[in-house]
Amino acid sequence: MTDQTAAFELRNLRGLDSSSRLPLYAQLADLFAGRIRDSQAKLAGKALPSELETAAHFKISRPTVRQAMGQLLSEGLIVRGRGRGTFVAPPHASRDLGRAFEFDLLPANHRVEFRLLSRAKVPAPPEVSAALRLGVGEKVERITRLRLADGELFAFEDRFLPLTYSRKITHSMLTKEAGVVFARRLIEGANGRVQFRVQAMMADAKIARLLKMKKGAPLLSSEHTYLAPDGTPVLHGTVLFRGDRYDFRFQAPVHGRD
Repeated sequence: MTDQTAAFELRNLRGLDSSSRLPLYAQLADLFAGRIRDSQAKLAGKALPSELETAAHFKISRPTVRQAMGQLLSEGLIVRGRGRGTFVAPPHASRDLGRAFEFDLLPANHRVEFRLLSRAKVPAPPEVSAALRLGVGEKVERITRLRLADGELFAFEDRFLPLTYSRKITHSMLTKEAGVVFARRLIEGANGRVQFRVQAMMADAKIARLLKMKKGAPLLSSEHTYLAPDGTPVLHGTVLFRGDRYDFRFQAPVHGRD
């Protein structure tokens, strides 16, 4: 494939092994996946060789190629444009739970923006009262925002702060700073802690409308509570990330016993 917009040329890939116990479609998917993962950010948006070209080059059937492409699609490595072909997908933003989301994106030259939706004093819902160790029905400040990466809607934030802390948050901070940044401001730069709970869920009608996705589409929910060094909760909330644009990663020690 000689098109300069091509992701890569088939002649640069090794051949398939018909004697291998690994099915041909899986071998082909591995070849493409390895090439894409090596430099996905650089290849994003580039066209893949057509189904016909790939089948002819490797001397395999088109259904085998189609099965391999289906595997790559399920792994989020490629996208299909109706009537236009198959393209390398943009890399997912991966989240190291020890770092702020924005600090993972910025080194890769992504632009992160925040769009403030609402800011209001409301009675704390029971689960928020428990997380922030407040009296039942005590008022808190609720802040909702949309998060964008490179101009694309990426996540919905819903956060609650005790009034003693929320008065320190300015409008400018909410339109420019990540949650972890203004949470540190609340504790005057001290090294606090954050508790996370991550789970999968589906977008309801409201979230689907805000994030411009289909109702029932997958979301990753990150519920978190920021704690001051003495253990005092200063912020509690949830960020709902589009499941098609985000994944979490972390490291943990391996123990010799369960």
